[in-house]
Amino acid sequence: TALNEVVDKVESKLKIMAETVLKDLPSESRKKFEQLITELVHHRDVTRSLSDDGVKSDTDFRWLYHLRFNYNPAATKLTEKLQIKLSNASFYYGFEYLGIGERL
Repeated sequence: TALNEVVDKVESKLKIMAETVLKDLPSESRKKFEQLITELVHHRDVTRSLSDDGVKSDTDFRWLYHLRFNYNPAATKLTEKLQIKLSNASFYYGFEYLGIGERL
């Protein structure tokens, strides 16, 4: 299925990142890789769950209840380039302060 293809692509990226993070990297680069790996593991797990649950439609509630980010580079206003959706709610990202990732 399409979801299994996504899982395969994410796993190939994770493999490359896992090999890279074991190398001698500057501290800042290592932190970036760790954050990306954490994010991709979450993506992989959610996608597997959707596949295992048999989700086939973008109107299925098991898909809709996940927080989704849609990027539109063609949007003329900067504040309308990133749209965030959850269930039937939708709003534009407004550059809210998200805190310091290392301390959260």
